[in-house]
Amino acid sequence: MTVITAIRSAFGFLTRLPVGPWPLQNNLNGISAWLPLVGIVVGGLVGGLTFLSSLLFSPLLCGVIGCACWVAVTGGLHLDGVADCGDGLPVEVTRERRLEIMKDSRLGTFGGTALFFNLAFKAAALAVLAASGSWLLLLTACILAGLLARSQIFIAMRFPGARPGGMGEAFRQGTRPVHALIAAAVTLAACVLAGWSGLYALGAALAGSLALLLYARHRLGGVTGDVFGCTVECTEWIVLLTFCTAL
Repeated sequence: MTVITAIRSAFGFLTRLPVGPWPLQNNLNGISAWLPLVGIVVGGLVGGLTFLSSLLFSPLLCGVIGCACWVAVTGGLHLDGVADCGDGLPVEVTRERRLEIMKDSRLGTFGGTALFFNLAFKAAALAVLAASGSWLLLLTACILAGLLARSQIFIAMRFPGARPGGMGEAFRQGTRPVHALIAAAVTLAACVLAGWSGLYALGAALAGSLALLLYARHRLGGVTGDVFGCTVECTEWIVLLTFCTAL
């Protein structure tokens, strides 16, 4: 797979940006190497639109617009993981039954509640950052949120799979150690450039993702693609909230 093909595949799979058809729809090899780039672009687009909205609208509306942009750019790809984890992880049944619940396409009460709070945290944090009047703070927070969230996938891949096959297993098999090293270097460099707020965000992202992944392993015996997606979503608003504390 060439570099251009891998980049197109990464954006074609992880976003709804117009990069043309996903070239290799059954091959995830090399896609993970470009997770940091995808996160930076997604966060940059959201931060830019939220700032432009702040020139015209109230902070609350800007937060909703920014959150809607986030969903539109990613196609809500990871929101399915939030809903499935919300429905399956908390229930007191066997591990096998939890996995069945998470595979069910129907949305339950817990899943709907998890979706609501996930989007609410994002919208509220974006509103607070938009109200700060600092375009640099807003853009930095959004870019690091996108970057750190997708970098956590490499940590998730270190956990055992809860079921054979699936998107999580495909990602794991298509990832090489060099991909993780590149992602770690890019992520650390970006956090250092962002100053203390970036380093605090890094710590919060690691703590939040590890807590969720350990909980999922306890409840499921491992992780799934849904857990990957839920980790991405939760890390995004954790990072945004961390930057809100800097105000």
